[in-house]
Amino acid sequence: MSQEHAISLLPRAQPAARAQPRRRGQGHVDGQICVVSSFLLSPNEDKQLAKRMRSLSCRALSLLHVPSHAGGVKAMWMDKYVWYEEYPTTPPLFVLNGFIYTLLGLYDLHITEGENSISLAKTMFDDGMISLKTLLPLFDTGSGSFYDLRHFTLGVSPNIARWDYHATHVNQLYLLAGLDDDPIILNTAKRWEGYMQGKKAAHN
Repeated sequence: MSQEHAISLLPRAQPAARAQPRRRGQGHVDGQICVVSSFLLSPNEDKQLAKRMRSLSCRALSLLHVPSHAGGVKAMWMDKYVWYEEYPTTPPLFVLNGFIYTLLGLYDLHITEGENSISLAKTMFDDGMISLKTLLPLFDTGSGSFYDLRHFTLGVSPNIARWDYHATHVNQLYLLAGLDDDPIILNTAKRWEGYMQGKKAAHN
């Protein structure tokens, strides 16, 4: 997927999960990246506005480097795998759809700098994809998907994704499968789509 807007191809479900209030300035980074990348990938003549939008993208990227407890949106799984939080909380929730939207935004930002460039956005996208492929099995319920991983981090009841969120997960994974050929992405998308058709994981 070269010059296409990755994020613009996906619908957004409306959030239902509860989280601690954000600090001032700690908004939806995935949304900021979406707006910036969509503008920069569209034909425009306003160089001054483009400059401001790139400045906004730098600000959004900087928040991805800051831990959520310090005012950013970065969480770590097992102190090893980075996760860009949609709802910055302590401890983190590891919301799946918001994380993937951020990955798609990072990919789009990378494309604005040239597909073959070595950019910070591409590095962050690659790091995030490693995390996604590692943690993705934890989101599989055997008949659907989890919205987040609060049952691990908070020790509470699982938050199963409702139908529209599960459909979003499937669409997101199919889109990512076009950007990363690791079979875990496509295989998970197909399996989760099967859950929407009544299929379930095997049992003993």
